[in-house]
Amino acid sequence: MTDYLSNLIARICDRSEELHNGQTISWQALREAEQLANHAYIPQLYQFIEQEPGKEKRRAAYFIITQLSRNTSDPEVIRFLLDRLKLEQDADIITAIQQDLERGPAIPGYIDLEPLFNNTLSLNNNVRRSALLALRGTHNPAVEEWAHNLLKRTSNEYDVYYITLLLHKVGTQKSVPILRRLLEYQRQDVKSLAFATLADIEKEKEAMFYMRCLLRGQLKFEAMEAIYKYADENAIQAVTTRITELLSKRRSNARMTIETVKNGFTDLMLGMEFLFRFRTAKSDIRKTFSWITEKRADYLLPEEKEWVKRHLAH
Repeated sequence: MTDYLSNLIARICDRSEELHNGQTISWQALREAEQLANHAYIPQLYQFIEQEPGKEKRRAAYFIITQLSRNTSDPEVIRFLLDRLKLEQDADIITAIQQDLERGPAIPGYIDLEPLFNNTLSLNNNVRRSALLALRGTHNPAVEEWAHNLLKRTSNEYDVYYITLLLHKVGTQKSVPILRRLLEYQRQDVKSLAFATLADIEKEKEAMFYMRCLLRGQLKFEAMEAIYKYADENAIQAVTTRITELLSKRRSNARMTIETVKNGFTDLMLGMEFLFRFRTAKSDIRKTFSWITEKRADYLLPEEKEWVKRHLAH
């Protein structure tokens, strides 16, 4: 292996204190590795990994080779990493490889996923859940069916969350019945993910369902988001009703931060964005916006005030 790669691995493994601006030698080396695109390094790292007894050095080499795979578009590195999952015995190393796979390039559909499937059954929580996250990086249809089978056999609520997160990425029409059942699950984050996934699969076909949820107070943010993405003008009344409810009392910034902000939008902002599409054709919408600006301006949160300033200022 070249002196450069040996030095880079040593620096990644360096546990010295900060250099400057809070950056350690290891941090700088990791950022350097992310930029590498020399394909000639790949076979050298293969050999190093297969011969190196040191756990930390192998871990560093796995990280470097994943970056090279992304930057050189070499999918065979992914096959190598999956094969290494069969050979590595240390749970930390296995978890690290799977984390690299999660953040790395997409896993080609022709590559055997058996090592990841097997690891979703591991007794080690980190191994099991990092395998589920890594499987989000492939479009192989077998992954969806595997997720369905896992849901049938597990009662661990944390695993159910990670499996639902996997379905959020790979779910198709086949997952709709399971996602509907997950809407009744005990954990709020599972219900939210299931709703969002269901909406992304069914799109406009379930617009009436999104409106019913919004009016019944079930998964209100998720319902508003689904309406914003997929509903037409038939949802105007439901959205207006929800906006009126939201502005019936003051809300605190703390409540907003914890419960209602997602991707930079509150549910009120999503509702106003939705209504804004139809403002020129519907006089009731103009009345709603006038009520917001004239009667409820003080009830708006800072982000919402900025939205009103950008969109409704004359």
